[in-house]
Amino acid sequence: MNKEAKRKAAPVLDALASSRMLESATVVLIGSSARESTHERSDIDILVIHEDDCRIRLARPGDIHLQQDRRSRFLKRLEDGDDYPGWALRFGIPVHDPGGWWAERVAAELETPHWPDWRPKADYAKKRIKFSGELLDTGDIDAASEEMMFAASHVARAVLLKKGQFPLSRMELPSQLEKIAPDLARLLGRLIVGDLDPDGLRTGETLLKRQIAQL
Repeated sequence: MNKEAKRKAAPVLDALASSRMLESATVVLIGSSARESTHERSDIDILVIHEDDCRIRLARPGDIHLQQDRRSRFLKRLEDGDDYPGWALRFGIPVHDPGGWWAERVAAELETPHWPDWRPKADYAKKRIKFSGELLDTGDIDAASEEMMFAASHVARAVLLKKGQFPLSRMELPSQLEKIAPDLARLLGRLIVGDLDPDGLRTGETLLKRQIAQL
């Protein structure tokens, strides 16, 4: 057991214990924390997988970004080509795995891996680009920048998946893109640290649309 991972997940484990769900829930550290590629703006991403539609709430989430899913839906997303469950199985660090459910899923994925479909990423990016532009028109620069960061992340994942590379955490995407899409790498890097003015965001919007058209 990774002691540091368990420490980060302690509030989640406590909440599960208080709700009497600890014996059935799987807890996995995911995202940049699992890859030790955190940034000063990084959250601690934790995935909880329940047997059914149960949910917990953290009284004081702090910097924890809690995601919850039920087992059947998680596996369906994997079968449907969603890269999120594939990422979690490849790189997540299990913190609590009663009955070995997660270990079995990891072993199955290693034996017969699922390769995610890049197309939904591109479609979702188009929606975020549009929303970012609308926010920029209203003068909400911070919200526009955040939406564009999400859009750029989806475009990055689409590019990598189509090239046969499995996307890592958002913080690692710029380095993955350096050789195959350097302009996109620079844009995403600047969006991550919030280093774009309105003109830069407009330029970024054009770049993302061009990148999608080239897929």
